[in-house]
Amino acid sequence: MQPQLNIPEQLLNNGHLFKDNFFKSHPLSSPDTSLLLPNGKQRRYQFPTYFDEVNFNAGIFFANYQKVSEQLPVSLKPVSVPNGRAMVVFASYHYGQIHEMPGYNEVLVMVPVLHKSISIPLIPPLLNNYPGMGYYILALPMTNLENQLRGQQFWGLPKSLHNVGVDQNDQFCVTQIKTEGALDFEFTITAQGKKKPSQKRNFIYAMKNDQLIRFESHFSGDIVSATNWSALMKNSNQGKGPMGSLKLGASILSEKLERLEINPIAFQTRHCAHLKSCLYLPSEDF
Repeated sequence: MQPQLNIPEQLLNNGHLFKDNFFKSHPLSSPDTSLLLPNGKQRRYQFPTYFDEVNFNAGIFFANYQKVSEQLPVSLKPVSVPNGRAMVVFASYHYGQIHEMPGYNEVLVMVPVLHKSISIPLIPPLLNNYPGMGYYILALPMTNLENQLRGQQFWGLPKSLHNVGVDQNDQFCVTQIKTEGALDFEFTITAQGKKKPSQKRNFIYAMKNDQLIRFESHFSGDIVSATNWSALMKNSNQGKGPMGSLKLGASILSEKLERLEINPIAFQTRHCAHLKSCLYLPSEDF
């Protein structure tokens, strides 16, 4: 999907699409928060932001713990993995329906982190609501100018405009990110595995105005996951078949990711064809 640079004059009137129990459990409000548009006008939204019919694909990869730590605010530390490693998650989202806005594609490159918590190797990402557990976003290539501005102004997220293509079939999903035709990175994950109905709250950390902030997202869907346990072995760079893999290009973003020394073979993959989610504004106290 090519970057969408045109911002609609009016918000979409599509609230009727978000009436099921998941969205009813996260009621809307209209906070005194406005987006500054390029034309100087301001725009108000309701929150949390609702997302439906989301095609979600993610791969969890191991990387150099020290290199990843250097990319984080001092108050955060990566969740540790044996043999001096951390985790980097590549997650692509095709948003089919968004409350008040048109759909778009984006990819989150994020690190599972701990904030003021004891590090227990590998365990926190597998537990719901582990104290201090969250994710820190290293990069966020996406395809929509309006949502880029929202991410930057409301949440302090490093959203940048790219071509984000998501190619899905019955077996694999390939997500490819390009800048002006040059490859930034590409990751492939399996669409097969064990399916489990899941509902979860995630905390996300970001830096806004030189201050660490935290906000939460909630999701619900039938998650298909697969795990390559051989990836836990020291210096392992291959698994049982092409479950998930990462390929870096030669761009500025690629160079940033290459410095993390990411193992190109996924430890775990996750897929959901019809995810529901919602995203809240940052909390003032955490």
